[in-house]
Amino acid sequence: MSWGYAVIDVETTGLLPSAGHRVAEIGVVLLDPAGAVEDEWRTLVNPLRDLGAQRLHGITAADARQAPTFAALAPELTRLLTGRVLVAHNLSFDARFLAAEYERIGHGALHLPAAGLCTMKLSNSFLYAAGRSLVACCEAAGVALAEARSALHDARAAAGLLRYYLQLSPDDPRWAWAERTAQSWPWPVLDGPDVALAPRRRPDAVPDHFLARIVEVLPSVLEPPQADEYLTALDAALVDRNLSIGEQDALAQTAEHCGLDQEQVTALHDDYLRALAAAATAGGVLGEPEREDLVLVAELLGSSRAGLDVALAADHPALAPRLRQAPEAAVLTR
Repeated sequence: MSWGYAVIDVETTGLLPSAGHRVAEIGVVLLDPAGAVEDEWRTLVNPLRDLGAQRLHGITAADARQAPTFAALAPELTRLLTGRVLVAHNLSFDARFLAAEYERIGHGALHLPAAGLCTMKLSNSFLYAAGRSLVACCEAAGVALAEARSALHDARAAAGLLRYYLQLSPDDPRWAWAERTAQSWPWPVLDGPDVALAPRRRPDAVPDHFLARIVEVLPSVLEPPQADEYLTALDAALVDRNLSIGEQDALAQTAEHCGLDQEQVTALHDDYLRALAAAATAGGVLGEPEREDLVLVAELLGSSRAGLDVALAADHPALAPRLRQAPEAAVLTR
């Protein structure tokens, strides 16, 4: 059986499939064993529910209504993925949503992360000082990222990262392990005709405010294990400067999935705030709107008034703001 890599990205209606969130767009880039592009596939997916934060993913309700459902797309998608190594940036997130979609159509227990490679986790071996985000990793590796928050463009970028890793270490044993696992992986056999795909018709809507920019440069966190997976979910939850009850629940479940307890989550939040402050003040200038964003994030994370003062003052004492009284800490683990 011939093999290769299937680099995927999904845009979703929210953070957690167990909360009823669905896939709204899928992008797939097929690579040969050396990392050369063989084909690309993309489509919007009708999630059969509201689209969530449309300002982040840029998918409109009108376009989604015209798109095929996952059930209709599943036979063709499965043919693309069968026998290939599944790859994504933060694979656990994308694989969890794919597995949930397959479960909805009667094919559960796929455990997809066991059959793939995560370019975010691999960055700790190949990029060292890079941040965890796709943007930061691509910049460190010299990989073009044309338009973030689009499934195909993000899949292309992750494919570029994998190609970079393959070229740096062609004999890395992880590639052979992934090949063996992928070729024996029990994908379901699905029959059905090809359906008309629904690519995006409008430009991507990428957040361009201060907070959206600085979360892209936050550093990778190696300990505790799975910290980056949780913090990537936190990035997504906070990028619109809001933390709804549903997002708090999703973060709690993500922390549980990652094996993090309340003490570890609290420590990660403290470090996250310090990293945000360091990134925000890297140029030594902090405008009032940017200061207010940091105040808001501190409050959303349940930080004390002194918490952000300390974080800002660490590098630039003159920039430490006077915070509003923070509310009681949000409980983000169960």
